[in-house]
Amino acid sequence: MQRTNQPQHIGAAGVIFVAVLTFLFTGCRQGDESVDSDPADATPFELEEGFTQLTLDDFEVFTKPGADGAGTWSQKTDVIQTTGSPRGYLYSKNSHRNFTLRLEYRFANLDGGVVDGADVAKVNTGVLVYITGPHRIWPKCLEVQGKHVEMAHIKSNARDITIEAEDDEAARKSARLPAGQWNRLEIVSKDGALTSTLNGKKICESQPGELVAGPFGLQAEDYPVDFRRLRIRGDVED
Repeated sequence: MQRTNQPQHIGAAGVIFVAVLTFLFTGCRQGDESVDSDPADATPFELEEGFTQLTLDDFEVFTKPGADGAGTWSQKTDVIQTTGSPRGYLYSKNSHRNFTLRLEYRFANLDGGVVDGADVAKVNTGVLVYITGPHRIWPKCLEVQGKHVEMAHIKSNARDITIEAEDDEAARKSARLPAGQWNRLEIVSKDGALTSTLNGKKICESQPGELVAGPFGLQAEDYPVDFRRLRIRGDVED
């Protein structure tokens, strides 16, 4: 009987030991798990060497004069959010000349292909580059378009500033994801020349012009937008 009972006793102890290990391991895993800002998109993110991640604290807010923009911009975990209204923009506290800027963005609250009753083709935002002179709607600068139908197009936001840019519409259509999904945008600046890349594909390239340095900004232009994984590598102007 002893030889029969001994294996049963050891087996029970083994079960208890495994259960304890499982509990401890599971508890550690749960405590170490990070909460992604978008549970539906758990794409891993690791900050690349030389890049600095940016938060809302790295920006100032400009809103159309006379408008109350206190609630226009906010941050939740690593996502900077804008309601889109009133119009305005964030602008970086630092000025930049030669840099690489990377971010992901999506238009929020999409429901059946519309945002607040507007056609998806109209949803709009953008990245302002080389902001110069007084702040206004819109400042003297270049812009890398965030508008869904013109993603990554480079244009001038000033009547007296013209630029030469080569744009690849076929590449845009191939690279662009639906407005409610995260689109990855990279902007490279080198002495006034800009290159934009969308989801890994080069879309547009501009030639050097009058504007070569300044703060960069994120637009609030009537539509809710989420920005995340905003990071920059490069020099800082005085």
